[in-house]
Amino acid sequence: MLDNYLAGRYYDWGNDGFRNAFSQDYNMSVSGASDKVNYYLSAGYTNNEGIVRGDEYRAVRANMKINGQITKWLSIGANVNFQDRSDGARGVDWGANQENAPFSLKYDEDGNLNRYPMSLNPKRGENWDYYEQFNKLEKGFQTLNTIFNAKITLPYGVTYQFNISPRYDYWYDRWFQSADLPESNPKDRGVNRGWHKRFDWSLNNILTWDYTFLQKHHVVVTLVQEAEERKYWSDNIHAGNILPSDALGFHNTQNGDKLYNTMSTNDTHISADALMGRLFYSYDNRYLITATVRRDGYSAFGTNNPHATFPSVALGWNFTNEKFWKWHWMDSGKLRASWGKNGNRSIGEYVALADLAAGMGKTMGYLDANGAVANDMKYLSYSRLANPNLRWESTKATNIGLDFAFLNYRINGSIDYYKKETTDMIMGMPLPAFSGAGSITTNLGQVDNSGFEITLNTLNIDMPDFQWSSTVTFSYNKNRIKHLFYEYDENGKEMDYTSSKWFIGRPINQIWDYKVIGIWQTDEIEEAAKYGQRPGDPKVWNNPENDKYDEDGNLLEVIYGDADRVFQGQTNPPIYWSFRNQFTLWKDFDIAFSMYSYMGHKSLNNEYLNNINGQNKMTYGYNKYVRKFWTPENGSQKYGRWEAQGPKNASGPSRLFKRDFIRLDNISLGYTIPQKWTRKIMVEKCRVSASINNVATWARDWEYGDPETGGIAQRTFNFGLQVTL
Repeated sequence: MLDNYLAGRYYDWGNDGFRNAFSQDYNMSVSGASDKVNYYLSAGYTNNEGIVRGDEYRAVRANMKINGQITKWLSIGANVNFQDRSDGARGVDWGANQENAPFSLKYDEDGNLNRYPMSLNPKRGENWDYYEQFNKLEKGFQTLNTIFNAKITLPYGVTYQFNISPRYDYWYDRWFQSADLPESNPKDRGVNRGWHKRFDWSLNNILTWDYTFLQKHHVVVTLVQEAEERKYWSDNIHAGNILPSDALGFHNTQNGDKLYNTMSTNDTHISADALMGRLFYSYDNRYLITATVRRDGYSAFGTNNPHATFPSVALGWNFTNEKFWKWHWMDSGKLRASWGKNGNRSIGEYVALADLAAGMGKTMGYLDANGAVANDMKYLSYSRLANPNLRWESTKATNIGLDFAFLNYRINGSIDYYKKETTDMIMGMPLPAFSGAGSITTNLGQVDNSGFEITLNTLNIDMPDFQWSSTVTFSYNKNRIKHLFYEYDENGKEMDYTSSKWFIGRPINQIWDYKVIGIWQTDEIEEAAKYGQRPGDPKVWNNPENDKYDEDGNLLEVIYGDADRVFQGQTNPPIYWSFRNQFTLWKDFDIAFSMYSYMGHKSLNNEYLNNINGQNKMTYGYNKYVRKFWTPENGSQKYGRWEAQGPKNASGPSRLFKRDFIRLDNISLGYTIPQKWTRKIMVEKCRVSASINNVATWARDWEYGDPETGGIAQRTFNFGLQVTL
């Protein structure tokens, strides 16, 4: 690299892993209708690139919808979707790519890729393109998703509807690394070849009676029966050290060295069913009530509790329909109140069952029929305990709301207050070591959520050649743990679960950790030494009651433990708001922009410690992002020295950051060419559009990546053309 530096030769590794990505999406559709039949046919193609080089996928899709009125009382319909998508993305490891020193070159003097750009001896640096010469990946899936339905209309407002939705997925993953890769291990090079197939179906039968009598009494009775099933099969093969040649790539797994070949399978099967009854009654469109009872079953729960019942009731009052209502400037007003219970079945297929697993692939001795000792039998051990009593996690929710509209519906919206109590949460309960299993999946605890949501839509200006409308939403959520394991101390207080940082009365995503309160400065050398630190290291709050003292009260040792951790906020944002504006000019030209924000949440990060010399990379000249450091001349209270360290037992303390942000999410423009022009060329409608996503972001405190994801947030420019014949 020194010769390159002296000769002025360098390479921009920072941009090497990224690109201005180009994404394409095309869709063509045909639709039509008659008195008896209507149809819609479409086909599409997508070819998208990610901003990281090598990250890309393509998809071909087709859709067919058809509905037919067979008789006056029978109608049928079908919706068939097919997609073939490749997912063979092997994007550049841009983190490793950017660590290459700028004076290390991607190619040698003969134009060949450098495997170790920084140094051959010792081997330093990484060149993604070099390794890609020896790799091949084919990965993707096909999906056939269908919905078929039939509806029978009977006298007296009775209808029967049948729906069935079969779905078939086929997924494949074929990866090959050639033995031509120098210095590779025979165990690691070779082929990984896998596939899985999934078939599932769901059906429902719906019987409805919709009837109005005496002009004011409206009754709807709905009865539903549902069933579903899903089967999944998966096989995976690894073939290593393929002999005598691996020229056929992943098409020749049978010639892999048996010492390095492995195979695995994973098959699952689930089923579910449900019954539902619902009664809706409305009097004069003023007073409304809906009562529902569901009975759901799911095979993944314990054999004693596969089913659960979930009732709900909702009330409504359209008070502006009352004769006494005289405020004509209010167009509509409706008060709503509801209470209901619903379930969560998001669990693994077999968590309620005991499982046998290979004993880490090891063998054990045993005696054969002749009494001789044999040592080649693999032993089994259980990996989880059964819980036949595992049951549905359920949430009881109460909601009170108001829908409103004013000034000929130019102002309308809703206000909702809710309270949710989630009980019987599905979680792992720790077990003592002698049980042989670390935990058991069971129902424990209670988490409460409460908050409110506001939506407001306004038509601000409505003129013949100019309209301006806005939508504002705001929500706030408060989350608290009410119960955990129902274990209590001697004072009758329910105990917290500190190892998972769950505390009674606090949010489930509470931050509980050591608190960084500053950086030791040069005039604090002696004080920092008491903590085993030096200037430039982080100050971490310490509870002196937890430290060790001699008989005279002199400090012997600073101790950090749970008594020194403090509550510092929560990671999930309690506040969300969004704001969208749309403008229409001269009926044909429209402009819109939208923005949103998450607020009130925080997170921990230890990048400020500047621990960037792992594996001596800085010492050996690797590249790193520009950073801010503490120095004796720059006595920063936010950033540590190079390789800053915390005190003993808190050596890598994370600093607290506020994650509030506001994002200008989208700006879009559109123009619909007037029909008086397009019809001259036999075009019914032609619209051109352009938009930008992720236009700008303003973060209050966060410094490391996108404030919403913590990673990369790409900006997307879209251009569209829609033509209707």
